[in-house]
Amino acid sequence: MSLPLLLPLVSAVVYAVAALFLKLAMSRGANIWAVTFFSNVALGLIFLPMLFFNREAWSPGHLAWAIGAGALFFGGQIATFRALGSGDVSIATPALASKVVFVALLSLSVPGSRPDPDLWLAVGLTMAGMILLNSGPRVRHASRPLLTLGWSLLAAFSFAAADILVQVGAPRAGFTLFMPVMFGVVALVSVPTLMPRLPRGDAAHTRPGAWRWGTIGITLLALQATTVAAAIGIYGDATGVNVVYGSRGLWSVILVALVAKHLGVAEGTRNPVTLILRLAGSVLILAAVIVVVV
Repeated sequence: MSLPLLLPLVSAVVYAVAALFLKLAMSRGANIWAVTFFSNVALGLIFLPMLFFNREAWSPGHLAWAIGAGALFFGGQIATFRALGSGDVSIATPALASKVVFVALLSLSVPGSRPDPDLWLAVGLTMAGMILLNSGPRVRHASRPLLTLGWSLLAAFSFAAADILVQVGAPRAGFTLFMPVMFGVVALVSVPTLMPRLPRGDAAHTRPGAWRWGTIGITLLALQATTVAAAIGIYGDATGVNVVYGSRGLWSVILVALVAKHLGVAEGTRNPVTLILRLAGSVLILAAVIVVVV
């Protein structure tokens, strides 16, 4: 497997772990807006060191692409955490696999970029897998599954649009300038919009371990975002990267089935029928990954 596709595959596994930890943190009382705020700030900080490298390739006149990508990514972050906060990880994370569909469709607007037939087959397999992942009987704790799906689809579209702007704008502005500006926008916008929502006083109290798990999840989320952004910004294949990255749904279902009960996270996969359907959907997504990488 080539490095441009290995990076998003590793990121997919790390994302599934991060999502489970963040869900655990929120189930223990960690405020959703606090989790989003610190995650966005972490993303802004982790890309800052890039400003010290390869400055000769910079073209500041193209930074509007980075600002637009940052705004879209910020919207995707908000929608992602709303999805995680409103339902199962094994619904929210696999539904984000629809991002590849949006990337493929949006990439048609990029001059000279035309997804080949294999990628469209992968898109179809991903969509079929997503349908199965969101099927099966609902249990009481998994309230508002349609709301969870809606937030996930909104996040997927926002992230897909941001990826297209990265694919087009990063080579023009210079990768080591584009990425810090993009994620700097994410962090800066979070200050006036999310900081006022942070809990204070008695509202900030959580169950033991909430922020330990939250910190681990936020750190992992920031690290995997770095590798995905690098794969798209350096190698340019936004559709291929996102099909591979879509396998995070598979890893999410596997992790939830194995450890969610032990960690005290309520999940619909405790129902055998739901587990079988979500695993079947994950297999279809894995088939989509194979179509792209083989």
